Amino acid sequence: MPAAPSDEQKAVYRQAFVRNCFILLTNGYARLKSHDLRNAEEPHITGEIVRCIREVLEDEKAEPWMRDFDIHDDPPQNVPTKFGKQRPRVDIEFIRVLRGPRPRLHIEAKRLYRSGSINEYYGDEGLGMFVAGTYAAGEPSAAMIGYVQTKNSVDWLGRLTKGFKRRVTHLSVCEMLRPAGDYQDIGAIHVSGHQRASAALGRIDIYHLLLEFL
Repeated sequence: MPAAPSDEQKAVYRQAFVRNCFILLTNGYARLKSHDLRNAEEPHITGEIVRCIREVLEDEKAEPWMRDFDIHDDPPQNVPTKFGKQRPRVDIEFIRVLRGPRPRLHIEAKRLYRSGSINEYYGDEGLGMFVAGTYAAGEPSAAMIGYVQTKNSVDWLGRLTKGFKRRVTHLSVCEMLRPAGDYQDIGAIHVSGHQRASAALGRIDIYHLLLEFL
């Protein structure tokens, strides 16, 4: 019987999984006519991104590793005390299909288009869902996507960085927002570390990516 993977091996596997999720995400985004969605609501944009990612996965020229991935749009999450239609729904869920526990990457998306967008991105229904353990409770990492519909990604990254610094306590930050070095060939991906509300759940790393719809 093969030995169980070490914590270091688990971290390497997780990093490779997250990396592949971002490759699929950016490939799906590249198929969109992003300008046509410059005024669209978040569910509309998310639905179109997921549709395009499915096209990538089902393309006859898809790379072999892609056959082990699946993606879901707005799937309900099973959490204590919430049942049926009351269950919270994460915006995007990537799953790697294999025997045993299946790795998942939960992604929450927010529009960046007005002054209140920073509060929504970092709020209790944004990044706060991960800090509270409502989303990705069984995973060591998750992701936030900002749909940029005004200005540009550089401008909004500056706003998000300032907003992050003002919310260090509220977001239980244990590692400040910084570029994710191992992902820069994919996109301008950043990462931050947070201590979840439940000590049993421990730390969660949140990856951040901004996609332009201008």
